[in-house]
Amino acid sequence: MVRRRYRLRFCKRGNLCFIGHRDLLRAMERILRRAELPVAKSQGFHPKPRVSYLSALPLGFSSDDEAMELILEEDWPSETLLSRLNNASVDGLEFLRAVPLEEGAPKQQALAFSYVMTVPEELAADVREKIAAFLAADSYEVEKSNGKLIDARPPVKALSLEGATLRLVLAAQTGPEAGVREILVCLGLADRLFRSIFPNRDRCYIVDEEQGA
Repeated sequence: MVRRRYRLRFCKRGNLCFIGHRDLLRAMERILRRAELPVAKSQGFHPKPRVSYLSALPLGFSSDDEAMELILEEDWPSETLLSRLNNASVDGLEFLRAVPLEEGAPKQQALAFSYVMTVPEELAADVREKIAAFLAADSYEVEKSNGKLIDARPPVKALSLEGATLRLVLAAQTGPEAGVREILVCLGLADRLFRSIFPNRDRCYIVDEEQGA
């Protein structure tokens, strides 16, 4: 049996920002069934499709660039795979690219994520001052929603405000480090989240892709 692993990039827009990661997984399973793809299954009493996702997107966030991998039991042209998936998909969920991976290629591993959001014009000057202070600091303590104090500075790889567009690049994290909400707390914008500020993840950086693989 021929098995081929594919890395897919897709976007999640519109009202789909209001569904959580588990709902997205269920929606993906239905899309794969409707597309009639020969998806490989796991072993055991309750076989599951051999699909993995790079990172769970927070509830309320839209995205222009999400990543997933799946294994097919046949070798398909990328164009055919994309066509099948998009024809079976739902509004707001579009598959953008499908790249076949060589046998033995490392599994996807997140390196960093880029977010963009629009800041109200009347807050721009104050936010620029807060960004300058944040970037100049070696550490920046902030309180998470659970009351725990953490250092928000280490995971921030880039932070800027150009016009009304706030751009934030966060390193991929495995522990309780700062996320987008905590950075907005540092900038005095947390109370605007999902009121006038709606984050969009516009780029997922993957380790082997950034190394030119």
